Formats: sequence, structure tokens, C-alpha cells
Amino acid sequence: MGLLKIDLGEIAELGTNVAMHGTLAAVDRDVDDLFELIVGIAILIYEMVPDFA
Repeated sequence: MGLLKIDLGEIAELGTNVAMHGTLAAVDRDVDDLFELIVGIAILIYEMVPDFA
């Protein structure tokens, strides 16, 4: 069985890739939550004043 050889530069890049994927996933969730909040507010306003539109 051979040994797994990893270059030190690749280890640093792996951490960067993991951090980027985590950040993008968090931003994606935040954007979805913001969109749902805006839609919820719009529905609430429409229900309060249905003749406005």
C-alpha cells in the first residue's frame, strides 16, 4: 500500500476552498431568507389594503 503524499501548498488551497464553499452556502441561505421576508411583507401589505393594487 502506498503512502498518500500531499504538498503543503495543496493543504492551504483546500482550506481556502472549504471556506469559500461555506461562505457561498451561508450567503445563499441569507438571500433565500431575505427573499422570503420581502415576499411575506408584500403579501401582508396586499392583504391589509387589497384595493391599493
